[in-house]
Amino acid sequence: MPETHLYLLLWAALSFWVLGQIWLVQIVIYPLFAKVGERDYVGYHGFYSRRIPLPVILPGFASFLLPIALAFCGPAVPPWMTIVNIAAGVVGLLVTVGLEIPRHGKLERLGKNEPLIAELIRYNWPRTASITVQAIVTMFMLAHVLGG
Repeated sequence: MPETHLYLLLWAALSFWVLGQIWLVQIVIYPLFAKVGERDYVGYHGFYSRRIPLPVILPGFASFLLPIALAFCGPAVPPWMTIVNIAAGVVGLLVTVGLEIPRHGKLERLGKNEPLIAELIRYNWPRTASITVQAIVTMFMLAHVLGG
């Protein structure tokens, strides 16, 4: 198997991992933030924040940035696939840094805040969509490269 194909397979594994995570976050984890009592909220959010770097944050940021490396090191695919994959990564990165991280910081400092939790959920939809688009494009890439 050519090395470029291996890069694509590794990218696909990461892409699908992050896809599962983002939908779990969107549908289950963020809505659960509203179910925690005010008295326990800061501790709960701190517990959550301390445990997500390895399984969530690192793969997430990798999924935002690795499409650029894949464009140079991966197999040849139609240009639209590369462009859409990179653009979706940029969207995910901008939403994370510009919208989600600041809200998590406020929740951890200030405690439970229903409007802020609602914003966290609402502003996560573009990131969820961008990661979903990356996974769909990755399936097209796999079909193009491995489909013969």
